[in-house]
Amino acid sequence: MFEGIILYLESILAVYGPFGVFIASIVEEVIAPIPSTLVIMGTSFVVLKGSAISLDGFINLFFNIVLPASLGVTLGSLFVYGIGYFAGKPFIERWGKYLGVSWEDIEKAEEKFENSHSDEILLFMVRAIPVIPSVAISAFCGIIRFDLVKYVIITFLGTMVRAFILGFIGWQFGSMYQSVADEISYLEEITVAVISIAVILYFIYKKKLKKSKTLNKASS
Repeated sequence: MFEGIILYLESILAVYGPFGVFIASIVEEVIAPIPSTLVIMGTSFVVLKGSAISLDGFINLFFNIVLPASLGVTLGSLFVYGIGYFAGKPFIERWGKYLGVSWEDIEKAEEKFENSHSDEILLFMVRAIPVIPSVAISAFCGIIRFDLVKYVIITFLGTMVRAFILGFIGWQFGSMYQSVADEISYLEEITVAVISIAVILYFIYKKKLKKSKTLNKASS
């Protein structure tokens, strides 16, 4: 798999340059069944291998990898955001009762995000951390119908930080980056599972708490 991905990235970069990174990032974000770290880390390895840490190296990293990758991921994430936006409500209304969550809960979460700048900072931070899966964030923002303009800006800025971290790892660790990418992808999978369970347990707790309050009022 490693050799095939490297050959693919080298062919894309040879023909399209930074635009190839942009296209590959869109594909990887939307449909590609490969770890989300490989495009950025792989292109960094291909473009910057053998280069010493220098100002020119960082400029090369930014314009050839970080910037096009951030634009690609942001654009590609809109597809997942759109699915969450349009399919989230029907899904919650049909299946939410089995998960202990209602559309009213989602609307409250949406209102909370709209009225809190701390949540915008939190969104930026989870976008910037490599082990937080991008798809899960995009879907969540779509489901709660997070403001689209804010979403695009925060996603782009957060992804730039993420892309710089991953790009630097690919640059400095050379061919070892594949094992690092595999570890990050494994942590992403664990994070998805933990977040999903935590969200479900949270809404179940809220539902039981609400039911308990209702029963207490009725008995008093």
